[in-house]
Amino acid sequence: MPSQSPNEFVLTSSVRTDIVLQVVEATTQTESLLSEIDASDSAVYDGLSTLRNRGLITECDSGWKLTAHGHLVAESISAWQSSEAFLEQDPAFWKNHEIDVIPAAFRSRLPEVGEYEIVRDSPQEPNRCMDIAVSMLEAADSCDITTPYYSRPHQQAIPTNRETRLLVTREVLDISFQRYKDGHREELNNLDPAKLRLTDCQFASVVTDDKLKFELPTVTEPATDRFGGAESTFPSERGSVAGTTALFISETESAVEFGRALFESLWENADPIGPYVERQFPEL
Repeated sequence: MPSQSPNEFVLTSSVRTDIVLQVVEATTQTESLLSEIDASDSAVYDGLSTLRNRGLITECDSGWKLTAHGHLVAESISAWQSSEAFLEQDPAFWKNHEIDVIPAAFRSRLPEVGEYEIVRDSPQEPNRCMDIAVSMLEAADSCDITTPYYSRPHQQAIPTNRETRLLVTREVLDISFQRYKDGHREELNNLDPAKLRLTDCQFASVVTDDKLKFELPTVTEPATDRFGGAESTFPSERGSVAGTTALFISETESAVEFGRALFESLWENADPIGPYVERQFPEL
């Protein structure tokens, strides 16, 4: 019984890894592998021999190809490399923020997003995240929004048309309606005709035609008023999304596709706001 798993066996040798990842695309001649892989001929021959002995590749008339086992190993290694490359773009962000607020089916797909940028507040620009988020909303013709916190600057920037959809938590709706009752808002719903539904998700996101923005709860930072003097209200528990000072932003096509798919999944399972409002705010 081999002491290493197939994945470990391949990954512990850069030559074996290169062979597997090249052969996964198509049946490949030995000569092509010798010319493409940055290693000595003897190392390539040794890699082919050991991979064949482990049942990961086989040789046919047209060259080398992966076995079914080899294809599964190659897919696993490709997924691992994709995750590594994704995390390496900004390791600190993933160490300091919660990710279990994203549904499991979509957490595993995050590397599909590809390139991204983490925008952070700083002493020189304490409201940088808010300014960028607001600018993103103001520039959009329509968008899909998920939010677990209420912020007046963000609300005022939301494009209000029939194509805009919002998923808000019950806490956000409570705060918004209470502000109206207390006279801090002139209109009960100034987002009409945008469509609203209720969600339990505790992350913030905006998806436009060309951008995806995420805000995730912090791991260690308590919730603080990151808007300075701006009017904002949010839950005070540790790890609140509103306590973060970093935005995840991507402009890749795959990021927009990912964001839309995630939002659609949440939207389909969200609740209408009508029954909740009638129950909680019958006077309105």
